[in-house]
Amino acid sequence: MRAALVVALLVALSSQARPRVVVVKSADLPPYSQVTAGFTAEVKADVTDVLLEEGAEAAQKAMKKLAQEPPALVLAIGPSAAVNARKQFSDVPVLFVMVPYFQKYDLESGNTTGIALTSDLTLELTALRALLPKAKRIGVVIDPRYSKGFVDEASQLAQSRGLSLVPIEIDNPTKLDKALSGVKGRIDGLVVVSDKTVGNAAVVERLLSFAKEQSLPVVGLAPAQVKQGALFALAPAPLSVGLQAGRVANRIVVEKVDPGALAVATPEGVELHVNLQVARRLGLPDTFTNELLLFAARQGLAVKAVE
Repeated sequence: MRAALVVALLVALSSQARPRVVVVKSADLPPYSQVTAGFTAEVKADVTDVLLEEGAEAAQKAMKKLAQEPPALVLAIGPSAAVNARKQFSDVPVLFVMVPYFQKYDLESGNTTGIALTSDLTLELTALRALLPKAKRIGVVIDPRYSKGFVDEASQLAQSRGLSLVPIEIDNPTKLDKALSGVKGRIDGLVVVSDKTVGNAAVVERLLSFAKEQSLPVVGLAPAQVKQGALFALAPAPLSVGLQAGRVANRIVVEKVDPGALAVATPEGVELHVNLQVARRLGLPDTFTNELLLFAARQGLAVKAVE
């Protein structure tokens, strides 16, 4: 009897000792649910799941309600959740995920860190070299105020793979058409990067339209861009993002690491998304699919195809 009481007491104390974290989702999307599942499995805390209602006023109201009993950490999934969490919580650590072009939302503050959706182009350039051996000059649209350093480093990676990056510089989306006209016939493909100016739907749509007109392959940032017409994209798997977020959260909540000391992390668990219809439209050889599968196997990547 006494032993049973001791065990019950230990269980109760253990339960009380677990911190409480809140997952805030911008929308009810399957990838966001996969992130939540991975995070819940990995984090050493009790997890509460909150879905933001549409509209700025409703989102702010939900955040204020959460702030009445501040959690140990907020995992913000998607842009709306990330922006509202950063605004509402100044003393509570905020960890953001699934935010395309996170730089334009000014999320890197003292109590906020996250996991990016993009990396340093190492894998993208390796894929280009393996899958499109005839491509040599790859255009990349950037605003040099934000992405010059990134592209300079990527250019060195490209050279080591027999490729050359061609910066297509704009400081305003309205200048895109003129900039693209200047590279007609001078590039063999395009790669989309995360840039504060370039990061909007209209720019991506125009890039894909230009590429279709010029019969150029595009390396996209996300699966949605592959569906829109990019040839392929290397994007993190949502479940892997959730597991990674759980490990980062453990460092903050359990190990008491200052989130401001943690740089925005490079994503792990990447998947290769490919549009086979675009491959056919570009006239790629029948061996393309085999080369793609071989590349994915060597890199340990799951493949998801769009027909």
